[in-house]
Formats: sequence, structure tokens, C-alpha cells
Amino acid sequence: MKDKEISIPETEECTLAHVDYETQRIQSMQEHAGNVALFLSNVCELPELKNLVELAGILHDAGKLGTKNQDDFKNILKLGDKVHKHGLDHSTAGGRLALELIKEWPVSEFISTLIYFHHGMEDCINLENGQSLQERRLKKEIEYAYIKEKFFRIYDIKTLKKSGEEAIQSYQKIFNNINEFVKKQDSSGKKYGSRYFYLGMYLRIALSLLIDGDWTDTACFFQNIPLSKRISQEETQEIWQKCIHNFEQYLKNEIQNNPDNGNQLNSFRQEISDSCRKAAETNQKLYRLTVPTGAGKTLSSLRFALYHARKEQKNRIIYIAPFTSILEQNAEEIRKATGLPSVVLEHHCNVICEEGEEEKYRNLTETWDSPIIVTTAVQILNTLFSDQKSCIRRMHNLCNSVIIFDEVQAIPVKCTELFNLAVNFLSQFCGTTVVLCSATQPTLASLEENNICRCVEMSGESEKYAKAFKRVEIIDETEKCSGGMETEDLRDFALEKTEEYRSTLVIVNTTKCAFEVFQKLEDGCTEEYEIFHLSNNMCPQHKLDTLREIRNALRERAKKIICVSTQVVEAGVNFSFGCVIRSKAGLDNVIQAAGRCNRHKELGRMGAVYIVQMSQEAEKLEHLREIRNAQAALQKVLDDFKHDKKKFNYALDSEIAIKFYYSVYHTQLRKSETKFPVEVYNVPVTLVDLLGKNQTGRNQYRRKHEGKMYTKLSQAFQTAGHEFEVISDTYKVSVVVPYEAESYQLLEELSQVRTETEKKKILRKLQRYTVGISEIRKDKLGNAIYETSEGILVLSDGYYDKKVGVVDEPKMDFCNM
Repeated sequence: MKDKEISIPETEECTLAHVDYETQRIQSMQEHAGNVALFLSNVCELPELKNLVELAGILHDAGKLGTKNQDDFKNILKLGDKVHKHGLDHSTAGGRLALELIKEWPVSEFISTLIYFHHGMEDCINLENGQSLQERRLKKEIEYAYIKEKFFRIYDIKTLKKSGEEAIQSYQKIFNNINEFVKKQDSSGKKYGSRYFYLGMYLRIALSLLIDGDWTDTACFFQNIPLSKRISQEETQEIWQKCIHNFEQYLKNEIQNNPDNGNQLNSFRQEISDSCRKAAETNQKLYRLTVPTGAGKTLSSLRFALYHARKEQKNRIIYIAPFTSILEQNAEEIRKATGLPSVVLEHHCNVICEEGEEEKYRNLTETWDSPIIVTTAVQILNTLFSDQKSCIRRMHNLCNSVIIFDEVQAIPVKCTELFNLAVNFLSQFCGTTVVLCSATQPTLASLEENNICRCVEMSGESEKYAKAFKRVEIIDETEKCSGGMETEDLRDFALEKTEEYRSTLVIVNTTKCAFEVFQKLEDGCTEEYEIFHLSNNMCPQHKLDTLREIRNALRERAKKIICVSTQVVEAGVNFSFGCVIRSKAGLDNVIQAAGRCNRHKELGRMGAVYIVQMSQEAEKLEHLREIRNAQAALQKVLDDFKHDKKKFNYALDSEIAIKFYYSVYHTQLRKSETKFPVEVYNVPVTLVDLLGKNQTGRNQYRRKHEGKMYTKLSQAFQTAGHEFEVISDTYKVSVVVPYEAESYQLLEELSQVRTETEKKKILRKLQRYTVGISEIRKDKLGNAIYETSEGILVLSDGYYDKKVGVVDEPKMDFCNM
């Protein structure tokens, strides 16, 4: 290839920040840094952070002034992107400049750390050797004197020092905000988190802003467009107004089109909705919405959010659900209710983009720059705690928002204190209103530390609505079989109840148990029965199709229906059986399962929810401590209920029973169980500590520095972010399954694509045909899983059943596609 002419102005002031080989355009350091600082100033919602991040924006790429980086840019202009030298350090110099410009150590350390992190998080103290981040960076060999001299030819040192003084004042405000909050305790003496943790969260918000500004300006340069602007406050207010107008009309239509046949459920739903509408006019920071299943939590909380966002001029509404199975149905309802589908961003792995929309969708999922976001608990928790830059980038857009956590009881126990602290930070420091929704709110029982702040209940007396929406009786059948039910016993019990109620939903605790019960029903039932199965052995598209088939079967009622499932159907899935059988778990699981029974009082009488005890052999729960803890707490409720029903208002799903269950459950937890325990270098630690004081790191640091602490920031951000995962690694291995012909077609297309954009688009589509399995199961399946040339794992024909999903033994009658 013939070398291109290099069109670089030969002046001392010419300092390259980005270059484009194809167009021969260049972007100077002054322009890039100026654009980033301007962007940060415009989008930063926290006044106390503005001066800090603007200065970081000016300094963050100072290292690019070094000869290696400048030579790299010139080579790219001459020879193309393939000669680009990856891994050149251009963050260390900016961090060192911050240390020189600002003599107030905590402030200079904060800004320099921010700059060091903008190309990847690190630990402030190395957990293994006690060395600090600052020490590591100060020891790095770079052309610091040369870069510094060149930098101050571009920027006036007096102006930068003045910016440094403003940054000191801003940092003091942050420090004061944190101190005032941490000192605050309620009458019971509850503690609400540590200074270290909240300072770390402020740093993460600042890093989010810096990454977003850096990436946004870089993208604009390569697309040759002006620095993009985010939606203005005026535009957002117009959107809220239109959504409210459409929403109220939607509510009227829903009531007219779905009469409640005299059972008054609609009038109670309207009353709850009106309570939420009224609460929207208040200015509290943290709310709870505790209403029974089927009471319209999604629409009521959305109504609150729309009115509250308009009143308080919030930038966005973020709706969060625990499972994609309910998220997709609720996202569709939110789009219909607001009447503006274009302002709703649905963010989860199963979203399929329209032709040509993949890049736009990816950008939106990284920034969350959309008025309404509908996403999973995994996505928002990754935003708050993961070390992935694409997750961190969007964190600042959680500020000045309304965030609705639906089915909040589904947050894993190990995440409890991290979740509490995050909710406190967002609601107390970030101008964000948080709503916690559930039919079974945890009592927020007092913890030793890291409690969630006081919540205001939006719906008033929950007992009143519990009575109105009572559609089932919960019946204890745990002693039906001595030693617990075998899968044959559960099959027989399901058949017995189906004769009485015509439709039965069976929910068990493990996929293996669900599979075996389903198989026994399939083998033994006549054609008058329709048997369904749901579990995580099935790919997302298979689950969606099965849910649709179940709804159709329940509507037509042509046959007797039994569905055997794991807890994937428990929270929010909109179907209704005459009877539910729930293998013993937590009381919250039982009540959520009850929400799938007699949902609209269509039986004309009470539905039945039976709690059964499975044998140790049927459900192997030795390694599932969380379920065993929940079972033990529920057993205590069942025992007490048996001896004194009046104590629980004669109902296992009463508010008193729920509170009693959670109090028992929390007393049996190990001390660190709610702090996200992990092991690092064979030492037991918790993520709460790693993201806070990081006592392990501080101890190592003191050993190295003769007992003294020269660093204010001690958090192990990278280690904690790497260890953080909402869902355990049991299902970490992703395998594409042969569920439909499209999965093969997509794999074929993937082998032929040339661009990264096309590849990402196909990979996203393949998510619908992907199942997560354990490493142990992968080994067991052996050659049944093969790897494509693109590195994709694929399950062979015969190992995917059209009713149950992945199977360990091949089905020889499997239809080839």
C-alpha cells in the first residue's frame, strides 16, 4: 500500500489526541480535552462534582503529549490503523499533574485516581503486597518532565491552579455531605453506611462522567459530527406531559375493556393507583409500594414516576425487574401505557434490534440516555458495582431520576447490604427518588450496619388490600409424606388436584426435580391432559413460546393443564391456574407463587396453594444454602401457625406472618452473608468492605509502611468489580441450542460476517437461543458441545428437547431442522 501524505501542521502547538486514517482528519489535545470538560459540565447532575470532573477532563489525556503516543498517531495517519500500538500509557501523566497542581492531598488523590481509572479500574491498595495505586503510578517510567513542559505551553498554569482551588472547595462539600449523613441515626440507633463506601461511590459517579465524556467526544470525532448533546430539560418535561396524557387515557380504556365482574378488584386497583398519584406530589426520597400480587404495581408505580418526574424535573424513569420473563411483558405494557414507544429503552440480552439499529441500541445501553429505561436487576447492579467500563459509563445517568425496583424481594441475599448502600447513595446524595415494590416487602430488619434509609409507604394500609385481593388459601401439606415427597408422590398429588381444579402449577426448587416430575407426568398422562415444563434448561425464546402456549391453553380450557416449573414463573408472570403446588422454600416464594393462582378471582371461589416438602433425594439442596435458610424460616412460621392461627390473623400470607418470617430468616444468617462474601488470595473478605474501608488492604499497606497511612482512598475497586456477579457462576457457560432453524441460520451468518457491528448484531440475536450451563455439566455433555471457528459453543442435535430444553442423554427421535 502506498503511504498517504501526512497533513500535520508543523507547529509546536500541534498536539494530536485522535487521528482518522481514512479521512486524514486530526483532533488536537486542546479540542478533545475542551470538549470533554464542556460535556461534563453540561451533563453532571451533582453540583459538588462539577469542578472536580471538569479539571479531570482537561488533564485526563495529558499523557498523549509524550513522544511515543504522538509518533503512534503520525504512523496511523501514514500507514493505517493496523500499525496502532496498543497499551501505550496516557493516563499516568495527567494523574501526576493533578498531584502537582493541587496541594490538598485528598483532593489531588481523588482527581488523579479518577484519571488513572479512565482506561480501567484498579485497586487503590494492592491486596497482596500493600502497595498503593499512587506509589505504582509514581514509579512508572514516563516522559513526565517533557509532557509537563509541553502541557503548560498549551494551558495556563494560573488558570489551572484556580480550577484546583475550586476543586478543593467542591471536595469539601462532598466530604461534608457524607459526614453529615453518616453521623445521622434514627431513634433506634441504626447505621446507614460508612464514609469510605460513599466516597467510593462519588468517585465512581465521577469516573462514569469522565468515561462517558471521553467516549462520546471520541465517537463524535470519528463520525465527523459535532459534540452530541443530551436531551434538554425542556424536551424531557414535554415528554413527561405527553406520557401523562396518554397514560390517563390508557387507564380509562383498561377499566372499560376489562370489567371486574362484580369482584371490585378494579376499584381497589384504582384506589392504589390514586394513592401513588397523590404520593407523586410529595418530595420524599425513598418510597415503598407494598400491595398484593395482581393489584397493578407496575402501572401504579409508573403513574407515580411520571407525575413525580414532571413535578421534580427528573431526567429519566428507570424501571427494574428481576427476570427477563416479566420484563418483556412489562416493557410492552409500559410502551402502550405511555403511548410513546420511542422514549422507552428496553435493555436486556434478549432485545432484537431493527435493521440498522444495532449501533444506536448499543450506544443507548451504554449511556442510558433515554427518558424511560426498562431493564433487569442484573444490569443496574452491574452499573453500580461491576468493573466493566461499559457498565460504569452509564452510572451518572442514575442521578436525578426516578428508579422503580419491582419485585425487590428477589434481590439476592448476598447483595442485601450493597443494595441498601446503593439505594441510600442514590436517594440521599444523587437527587434520585427510589421506589421499592413488592407483595412481600422484607421488613428491612435492623442490621448491625448498612441499613436502608426510612421508606415512606405509598399505598397506605396494606392489610386492607390484602383482604380485598385474597384469592387463595395457603395450605400446609409438608407432612403429607413421611421423609418428604418423592417425584412420584408429587406427580400423584398434582394429578389429584388437577382433577379438582382442572389446572395446576407445580413449582419446585431445582431444574433436575422439575425435569423428573415433568417426565413422570408425560409418561403417565392420557390425552385429556396438557403437560408443560419451564426452567432455565430452556433458551429464552423457548420459554417465551411456552408461556404463550400456556396462556392459550388456560384461556381455551379444552384440556386439563399441569405446568411443572422452577421459580422462573414466580414473580410477575401474568397467567392464572386454579391450584398451585409449591415445594417448600421461603414464605415470599410461596406468596409470589400464589400470585399465579385464581389471579382475577375467575374460579368464583378460593384457589388453593399447597406447600409440600420434597425428599432430600428429590431435591438435592446441600449446596443451596439460601434455599435451606428460607425453608427453615418458613418451617418456623408453619409450626407457630399450627399452634396459634390467631397470632397470624388466620392466614399464612398475612402481614404479620410475612414480618415474622423475615425476622426469623434474618436471625439465622451468618454475619457476613448479607455483605457479599468472597475469597481473595485465600482470605475471606466481603465486597462491602472491599468497596468501603478495605481493612485487608489497609492492613497490608500498614505492614509495608511501618504502620502509617499515606492514602485516603483504600478501596479495592477492581477486585470487587471483578468478583461481583448477581447470579452465581453455576450458569456461566453459554451454549447456543438447536431450538429453531434460525439458530443454525444465525451461526451460518456469523461465519461469514466481516464487520464487528454485524457480528454484534448476530450475537445479540443468538442470545434468544442460548442456555447457561455449569462447567460440570459442560464436561458431562462432552462431545455433545462443539466450538465454532468464531469461538461459539453449540449444543449438538438430539441434546435439546422441544419440551424441557437441554438434556444429558440424546433423544434419538429429535427432529432435525
